[in-house]
This record gives sequence, C-alpha cells and structure tokens, in this order.
Amino acid sequence: MSLKQMIVSDLTAAMKAQDPARLSTLRMIKAGMMNREIEKGSELDDEEMAKLLRSMVKQRRDSVEQYEKGARLDLAEK
Repeated sequence: MSLKQMIVSDLTAAMKAQDPARLSTLRMIKAGMMNREIEKGSELDDEEMAKLLRSMVKQRRDSVEQYEKGARLDLAEK
C-alpha cells in the first residue's frame, strides 16, 4: 500500500471514528499532497510524499516555536 493510499484510508477511518484532531491533520496533509500534485502535473511517488511530509512537519514545528515566542500557548498546543 502506497503512502498516499494509507493517508486516504486513514482519513476515512478518522471520519468514521469522529476524531477531529486526526481528521484535521489528515485533511491538511491531503490538501498539501493535492497542491503538490497540481504543481508537479503528475502523481507523487512515495519518496516525494515523504519529502512533502517532512516539509509540512518542519513548517508546523516552526509555527509552534513562533507561537511560543509570542506567548500564544493556545495556538502552540493546537
């Protein structure tokens, strides 16, 4: 099973389980994945998906760091 298929199946499972945090995260990943596919003009392979995920994790960590510096702990926790 490819990484893309796993994300889509996990998204479906999160919808059924009504898990809002997991659902939000997976929707964000899927949106990023679709945007990257549009930019590239073709589907992403597992290596490109892993690169996209690493990039998204780095962005979120940077955001958390900025929220903590700005004393916005409510946003940092989210």
